[in-house]
Amino acid sequence: MLSMKSTITHLTYVLLLLALFACSHLPDSGQTAGGSGGGMAEHFGYSKDHRLVMGMNAAYAPLQYVDDNGTPCGYDVEFTKLLMNRMGIPFTFSPNHWNKMSPGVSSGEFDLGMLVYSPYRKNSTNYSNAVFRLYYQIVYRKADYTEFDFRHLKGKRIAYMKSRPIGTMLKESEAVGDSITDLGQAFVDLAKGEYDGLICYRFQAKYNISQLHLEKLLQADELSLEPREYCYASKNAELIDSINAELKRMEAEGLIDEVYGQDVVSTFDAIRIPTWVWALLAVLTFLFLIIFSVNRYLLSKRLQLAYDQMAEKNDALQIANARAEESTRMKSAFIKQISHEIRTPLNILSGFTQLLAAPGNLLSDADKAEASAKVVESTDRITGLVDKMLELSEVSSHTVLERTDEVTPLLIAREAVMASGIDEAQHVAFAVQTEAGADVAFHTNQCSAVRILELLLDNAKKFTRPAEAYLAQTAQTSDRRERVTLTVSQSEGVVRFVVEDTGIGVPRSEAEHIFGEFVQLDEYYDGTGIGLAVARSLARRLGGDVVLDTSYTSGARFVFTLSLA
Repeated sequence: MLSMKSTITHLTYVLLLLALFACSHLPDSGQTAGGSGGGMAEHFGYSKDHRLVMGMNAAYAPLQYVDDNGTPCGYDVEFTKLLMNRMGIPFTFSPNHWNKMSPGVSSGEFDLGMLVYSPYRKNSTNYSNAVFRLYYQIVYRKADYTEFDFRHLKGKRIAYMKSRPIGTMLKESEAVGDSITDLGQAFVDLAKGEYDGLICYRFQAKYNISQLHLEKLLQADELSLEPREYCYASKNAELIDSINAELKRMEAEGLIDEVYGQDVVSTFDAIRIPTWVWALLAVLTFLFLIIFSVNRYLLSKRLQLAYDQMAEKNDALQIANARAEESTRMKSAFIKQISHEIRTPLNILSGFTQLLAAPGNLLSDADKAEASAKVVESTDRITGLVDKMLELSEVSSHTVLERTDEVTPLLIAREAVMASGIDEAQHVAFAVQTEAGADVAFHTNQCSAVRILELLLDNAKKFTRPAEAYLAQTAQTSDRRERVTLTVSQSEGVVRFVVEDTGIGVPRSEAEHIFGEFVQLDEYYDGTGIGLAVARSLARRLGGDVVLDTSYTSGARFVFTLSLA
């Protein structure tokens, strides 16, 4: 247990972090409200004879569209004019169909465009900070539903603007997804009864219902789905950096809200989340900050010791600085991931508790039982995340674990299989192979050994399942059964557990990197990036190790060894 002095130190550290966060969001007092000036156009090679080409969607009202006279109009057009004038860059608009926007930016046909951020295009396109966020709504006919039941979509025909996350979600719900290109026509078709519902952004629902005078026929409700970020996009990373700096100044001056207004810039005002959910979120956030500050404190102590030892070696000091920057980047990615992991079950908790608490709800006993089960499942998921964060604090420990339990390697394997549940996974053909010495008892720490093997089996189970983002991109299904094999043996004074799978594998160059804290090589898979770091730390504290066999190329093969010495 931490001493009172240590606890106060950590709490102070948290407050300092919050203060630094607040300071980082203050306007830059060294910049004028007028922006960067005309020198920026010359820097990027733009002039009146060579203007920046701003790609735009000719039919994406009210953000951007072309009127009957062929004039670019919309909130995006006005905001871009203001932005470019502040930056002193001559520009011109190039109206196009929406499906040509992303390829045009990626190929360099357009110098700039406004797009919804997509992780699938991040390697070919540079995105600015979000100008604002877009929230989803479901639109339906009032005559068909008193309240749209979004839990039961099987067989329902749902229209939506082309979106991989929405398409994947509808596919998982066994709904009939109809990807449309003409949103205005889709609203007309919905009013005629050709769809059961239409998923679009909040501002699109409000605009089209009003423009088409469908207020008496259609109703829109909020969806608890991940909001999308609406950004400027360009192949020119330096241009995006300059736009980010200008956007920060414009946000500080309130110009974004002034141009777009509340009709477009959405908030969560319409979603009523119970007070106890906010309280739970506050407690979890505070707990996370405490755990994170302790881990950061321990890490800073290790770095400080390294700096003291290498004070007279300039080259080594530069390497240490580079490592510190990489650690900060990975922790930032970890914070973003763990925030997403916590927000998902909280959204489920919010939705189902509102449903259960709604006055006069007509839910059957079966529906109430299902809702209660989802609430329990989400609570367990949050508890699991907290347990992982607590476990993370042990990664930095070098304390040798006691090896007083007499147990066979085969018993350790059986308990790890049961704890991971891999033998019940539908997408995996799992098998345990025993070799010489598998049933010969030896001394170790049974709980830690089981945990190490459980983490390796969890890793194999996760990365043999095709990511849903890949399935949506390639139009494949996940019917294929992958193979995972656990081999247990004991010979020449070494107990060996080999976990071999036919999943996505690990590049040879990342064989050591994957054992670092917060490391995730593939963004399409859920997780916190700490499982392998915990497994190796525990193994070494038991006098063993966990390594990746780089000679295996049909997936991934992890070897967990324990010395009998």
